Amino acid sequence: MRDQTKFNYILILLICSVLIFSCKRSSDDLLPPTKPAAPPPEITRGDTAITNLFEKTPVIVWVEAAANFSRLGTAEKMANIFQKLVDIGVKGVVIDVKGIPGLVSYNSSIANQLKSWNGATQAADFDYLKNAITEGKKKGLKVFVSMSIFAEGMNYGGNRIGKVFTDNSFSDIQSQVITQSGDVKKITDVYTYGLLNPLQPLAQEYESSLIREVISNYDLDGFVLDYCRYYDISADFSDFTLEKFRQWAKLPAVSKTDIVAEWTTVNGVLTPKVTGPQYKSWLEFRAQTIRDFVSKTRDMVKSVKPHLPLCSYSGAWYDSYYGVGVNWASNTYDPSADGYSWASPNYKNTGYAELLDMFMTGNYTPTLTGAGWWTVQGAINGTKQVLKNANIYYGGVDLGNTQWSNIQNMKDAIKMIKQQTKGVMLFDLVHIDDASTNQFHKQLYDDVKEALAN
Repeated sequence: MRDQTKFNYILILLICSVLIFSCKRSSDDLLPPTKPAAPPPEITRGDTAITNLFEKTPVIVWVEAAANFSRLGTAEKMANIFQKLVDIGVKGVVIDVKGIPGLVSYNSSIANQLKSWNGATQAADFDYLKNAITEGKKKGLKVFVSMSIFAEGMNYGGNRIGKVFTDNSFSDIQSQVITQSGDVKKITDVYTYGLLNPLQPLAQEYESSLIREVISNYDLDGFVLDYCRYYDISADFSDFTLEKFRQWAKLPAVSKTDIVAEWTTVNGVLTPKVTGPQYKSWLEFRAQTIRDFVSKTRDMVKSVKPHLPLCSYSGAWYDSYYGVGVNWASNTYDPSADGYSWASPNYKNTGYAELLDMFMTGNYTPTLTGAGWWTVQGAINGTKQVLKNANIYYGGVDLGNTQWSNIQNMKDAIKMIKQQTKGVMLFDLVHIDDASTNQFHKQLYDDVKEALAN
C-alpha cells in the first residue's frame, strides 16, 4: 500500500536541515456543511483543453522529492533522467514538491525549503521545480505538481523535522489520535508522521496558501492532492473535533465511546472492535470535512487558472478508505445501498469525484485477476463502478514496494492498467532508476518500456 510504504525507503535517508517558520493562528469557526454542497461550477467539465492534455499523457511517473533529491539535484542530472523517461514512453511526471516533513522543493515565501538530504545539498539558487518544468518542456513531458496536504512533520530516530516540531501553533493543531486504551495523544507522540487535524482552520488556510503560491508562480500542467486526508481511523479525537462533531450532528453531548466503544489491534493496526451509536455519523462528518476542503481548493484553483486540472491520488481500496476520512466516489454512488455496513444513507453526499478533473488510484497488488479491491482487475472494475465517469481515471503501479512474483507479473500489471484506464501512473522514479530499491536489483527502464509498448 503506497500510503503506508511510500516513505519506507526514504526513512533511512533522514538527514535534513530545518528552519523555523511561524504562521498566525486563525480564529475562524469551521464546521462541515450539514447539507450536500452545491455542485461545482461547470468550468472544466467537458473542457477540451483538459481532455486533450490527458489524451496526450497516458503514462505518468511519480517523482518523490526526498527519494530523488540527489538524483535530480542539478539541471544536468534532471535533463539526463527526463530523457531516459521519454525514451521508454513516459509522457508526464508528477513532481512532488512537499513531502511528509512539510519542506518544499520550490522557491517559497511561505514554507521552508528542502535543500539538504542524506548529506547531499542543492545549490542555493537552484529552483528544483522551475528546472523540472524547463527540462520537461524541452523533452515534451507534461509536468504536474503534488503536495502532501496536511503533512507537516516527521520523526525518525529522534530527528524531528517539520512545523509540528518547530512551530507551537502547528504543534497545537496536529492530529490527536486515540489509542487502544482510549487515551488521546498527539500524533507525534505515537506515530512517525506529523499530520495536522484537517478540520482546523489554520491547517486548511496554510495548505491552501501553499497551493495558491505554487499554481500562481509556476507554469504547471496540473496540480495533484496527496495525503489530503486524516492519518487513519484513530484520528482525530481532540476536544476541538468532538465539539465540532457534536454541533454538526446536533447532539446535546458526545463522548469518544459514543463513536467507538472498544478498540483492538489487528495485524498491528488499531481497529474499532465495538462501534458506538454515532459511528456512522462520525465517518460521514470526517468525509464531509475532506470534501469541503477539496471543494474550496477547486474553487481557488479555478479562480487562479480556470483550465488547470485539479487531480488527486488515493488508494484503490475504497471498501476501507473511509478510515482516512476520504470518499473519492461520485456523489451519486451510495455505498450504503451497495452492502457497505459502515456507510450511512447520507454518506454518498460526501463523495468528491465530481470536484476532480483527474483521479489516480494506487492499485498496489501483484494479484492481477479476481474480484474484490485487492486485485488489479477488481480495483479497476470497482473504481469505475464508484466513480461513474465523474472524472478522468488513471491507475497506479507501485514498482518497488509491491512484492511481484516475477518481472512479467509487474509488466502485466502495467499493461492491464494502461489498457483499461485512461492512463497509468508509475510509482516511483527511484524504483526505476535505483536498482537497490526494487526486488529485481536492476534498473527497470527496459522492462517498463516493454510493458508500455504493448
